[in-house]
Amino acid sequence: MGKVFQKDIAAVIGTSKSALSREPSRNTTADGYCAETAHARAVNRRKSALKSPRLDERQITVIKQGLQLGWSPENLSYRMKIGTPDIAISHTTVYSRIAEDKAQGGVLYKSLPRFGKSRWKGGKCKAGRSETPNRTDITKRPSVVELRSRLGDWEGDTVYGQDAHLVTLVDRKSCLLLLGKTDSKHADVMINLLKRVPSVCTVTLDNGGEFAAHERVSAAIDTDIYFARPYASYQRGTNENTNGSIRRTWPKKMPLGHLTEADLRAMEMLINTMPRKVLGGLTPLEIYTGQSIALIA
Repeated sequence: MGKVFQKDIAAVIGTSKSALSREPSRNTTADGYCAETAHARAVNRRKSALKSPRLDERQITVIKQGLQLGWSPENLSYRMKIGTPDIAISHTTVYSRIAEDKAQGGVLYKSLPRFGKSRWKGGKCKAGRSETPNRTDITKRPSVVELRSRLGDWEGDTVYGQDAHLVTLVDRKSCLLLLGKTDSKHADVMINLLKRVPSVCTVTLDNGGEFAAHERVSAAIDTDIYFARPYASYQRGTNENTNGSIRRTWPKKMPLGHLTEADLRAMEMLINTMPRKVLGGLTPLEIYTGQSIALIA
């Protein structure tokens, strides 16, 4: 039998000759090369590799706490990089941990935010352009608002309930939420909410007729109010996204009249202490105040 070359062996076992040449040098011991020993050493190297998705029980604890607070796997991943960097994992690994928990009979998956709802892309049946007198279109809004470079540019909308409604105002830079309840007097609620904050540069509203008294708000707060185009909710995307988070707790067609001031402030705190991808894992409250806060382990 003639001489056998490494390239011939590599072809037979289905690997490259360079990988084959590295194998003896990496896994040969003082007693020589043993396939079983080589495999065991390879497994240990994978477990101790820097990029290995090491399982740590603290990860499950953080995931449980985050899901209970309404955080998405993406929010969790970004916050772990700040709060617990030694056990930080990607959002895909968070999903994997949740899937593993489900396979073992766990119920973590039931706490995941639900997406994928079918929506009619035609927008509202009646946009409020004709119902809003003396409206100023968003095209006349200062260009600095688009940059999200300053605090005080607010987006506003209404979350409807069966017997009462919620007025939501969200700061474009920090994503900070202000939340109030009303049966009809949206202007009074907006004025009271905006007086709680030190900076109001602009307000951008939906086209609903409930904001017809916007001029009174503008005069009371001494600020300019603009209106997004009909069927263009993306122009108030920060507000719409926040409303979706509120709907996880208070879904559509739910009565809202029973909600107390304490309920509203608790919801504000829940949303304002939720880490955001757009904020690099920080929370709206941290961005708005410039102060770090401890959330979970």
